[in-house]
Amino acid sequence: MASAYLNRIPIGYGSAQAQYYQDHPSMYGELGKTPLSEYPRRHNRRMNSMSMALALFVPWLLFVTVFVAMSFSLRYKFPEVAYLIVGLCLLVIITVGFHALATFRRRTATHVGHGGNWYIFIFLTCLAAWCLGLACGCQNFNRNMQPYFDLTNLNLYSAVDVTRIRGQQVMDAGRMVFKPRSQLEFRYAVGFKNSDTYCVAPVSRRLVNGSLPRLLNYDFWAVGINCCSEDGSNFQCGDHYNDKQAHAGLRLMRDDYRPFFRLAVQQAQAAYNIKSTHPIFIHWVLDPVLAMNEYKETGYKSLMLGMFSHFSVQLCLVAIAAMNFAKMDFANS
Repeated sequence: MASAYLNRIPIGYGSAQAQYYQDHPSMYGELGKTPLSEYPRRHNRRMNSMSMALALFVPWLLFVTVFVAMSFSLRYKFPEVAYLIVGLCLLVIITVGFHALATFRRRTATHVGHGGNWYIFIFLTCLAAWCLGLACGCQNFNRNMQPYFDLTNLNLYSAVDVTRIRGQQVMDAGRMVFKPRSQLEFRYAVGFKNSDTYCVAPVSRRLVNGSLPRLLNYDFWAVGINCCSEDGSNFQCGDHYNDKQAHAGLRLMRDDYRPFFRLAVQQAQAAYNIKSTHPIFIHWVLDPVLAMNEYKETGYKSLMLGMFSHFSVQLCLVAIAAMNFAKMDFANS
C-alpha cells in the first residue's frame, strides 16, 4: 500500500522545479511590477516640469501686469490704484524671496525641481521683471499715453486764423486746424542751442497772390528738436514742414521742453523784431486727429514689443537654468 501511495505523488514534488513554481513572482501577481526606485524619478520629472512652467510664466505675467498698470488709463485716471497693484506685485516677489531663502537654508537647493534652485531663480527673474515693467511702463506713459490722454481732454479748434486769433483765445487747444493758405514762415525760424537744438518757426498765412505778409503778432509756433541749424535756417521739423496741403497743429505736451522753446521764441523776437504775446507750441501735421492717435498706437505697440521680448528672454533663461540644474542634480546623485 505504501508503494501504491507513493506512486500517486507528482513527480518532482519537493524538488527545485516544484520550488520554482511556488516561488515564481508570477504566482503572486508580481510580474511587471515597477521597482520602487522609479517613483522618485517620475516625481522629480513632474516637479521639474511644474517649476519650469512657473519660472517661465510667473515673471512674464508680472512684467505685463506692472507694464500695463503703469502705462495706460488706470494710471492716468486712478494713479493710487495703479501704484497699489505695483506694490502688491512687489510684496509677492518679497514673499517668494523669503521662501527661497528658507528653502536654501534647509539645504534642499541641490534637488532640481523641488528645491531652492528654482525658487531662487523665480525670485531673481521676478524682481528683474518688476523693475523692467516699472521702467518701461513709466517711459511708455510719459512718451506716448499721457500726451494722448492730455490731448483728448483738450479742445479741437477748426478754421483758426493766425492773422486775427491770439494765443490767449485758444489756451485750451489740443488740436488746431488753421485756415487754408496757412503755412510756416521760415524767414523767422530760430534754433536755440542747449545740448540739443530747439527749433521754432512761426505759423503765417499767405495772401491770395501767394505772398507772406509780416504779421503784427506771431503766437503759433511749430517746434522740433535737432531738425534745424543753430541759426534756425534749414528748418525741417516733422514730416509735413514743407507740405502745402498741411495746415494743422498738434499741441506740444512735454512740459520739460517748453521753457527751451520759449527761449527760442524770445531769441526770434530779438533777432527779427517781431512780437509774440502768448506763444503756443505745436507740431505741424497734416491731420491732427490722426497724429494724436499715433501716440496711442505707439503705446500699444510698445506693450506688444515688451511682451514678446520679455517672453523670449525669459524662455532662454529658463532653458539655460534647467540645463545647469540638471547638471548639478546629476553631479550630486
